[in-house]
Amino acid sequence: MNNSKIAIIDGGRLEVNRAFLPLLESNGLATFKALMSHPGHAVAKCAIKERNTVRLDLETESGEKRAFFLKRYTLPKIRERLKAYLRLRRPAPGARQEWHAMWIFLQLGLPGPVPVAWGQDGESSLVLSEGVSHVMRLSEWADKNFGEGSHRNTQAISAKHRIIEEVANIVARMHAEGLHHQDLYLCHFLCGSEQDGLPLTLIDLQRVERYRRLPRRWQVKDLAQLHFSSAQYLTRQDIQRFWKTYNSVYHSRRGMIPLWHSVLRKSERIRRHTLKHGL
Repeated sequence: MNNSKIAIIDGGRLEVNRAFLPLLESNGLATFKALMSHPGHAVAKCAIKERNTVRLDLETESGEKRAFFLKRYTLPKIRERLKAYLRLRRPAPGARQEWHAMWIFLQLGLPGPVPVAWGQDGESSLVLSEGVSHVMRLSEWADKNFGEGSHRNTQAISAKHRIIEEVANIVARMHAEGLHHQDLYLCHFLCGSEQDGLPLTLIDLQRVERYRRLPRRWQVKDLAQLHFSSAQYLTRQDIQRFWKTYNSVYHSRRGMIPLWHSVLRKSERIRRHTLKHGL
C-alpha cells in the first residue's frame, strides 16, 4: 500500500484514500462516527451477525450521485472467537483485512473494488469502497444463458469462452502473487455487460490472505469452490480451456493432473457439505 495515497484523519480512527477525501468531507462523512451511523440503503445479502453492508449514494460537486458500499463489522463474541481457535481456525476477519486486500488488487492491476476508506474504534470497524458498475453476477449470467431452465443460448458460446479465459487469468494471477480468496464462487464475479459479461470484477475480498508462495491446499480450495459453483454450465472442452489459460500464467509445481484430481475431490466435499447443511 502506498501511504502517500492515504490520509489518516479523525484522531487516527479513519484512513482515507486521498482521491476521495474531498467527496467524504463535502458529504459530512469524514469521521468514523459519521460513517458508522449512516443509515445507507440496505443491500440484499444474507445477514451475518458480525457484518452488514449498505449502499451510500454520495453527491459530487456537479450534483451527480455516485454509489459506494459500506461494510460495518463488530468483533465476534468471545465464545465464538474461542470456538474458532479450538477448531484451529482464525476468527472472522474485520474491515482492515478487506481494506488491505483491495489495495493489493489495485496495485497489481487485478479487477476488484476501489478502496475509499477504512476505520476502527474499539470493537467496531468499517470499510468503504467505490460501487462497481455491473449488470449482474456471473452466476446469473451463466444461469441465464446456460442453466437448465434456459434455451442454451448458442450465440453466447463465444462469450462464454472469453469469460472462462478471463476468470482463469484473474485466478492464476492471484495465485501467482500468493493471494487466496477463500470465497471464490461464481457469484462473487460481477459482469460489466449483459451481452458478453465482460469486464469482470471480483468482489467480497474480506477473507483474502497473501503468502510468499501460495500453499497448495489454498490453491485447491479456491479452484474447488470455483469448480463447484460453475461445473453445471461447463463442458469438458470448457474445463480444458480454463486449465490451459490458468497454467499459462501459474505453473503447478506438481503438475496439472494431480492438481485437477485434488480439486475434484475438494469440490465433491463442498457439494456434500452444502447438501448436508442446506446451504
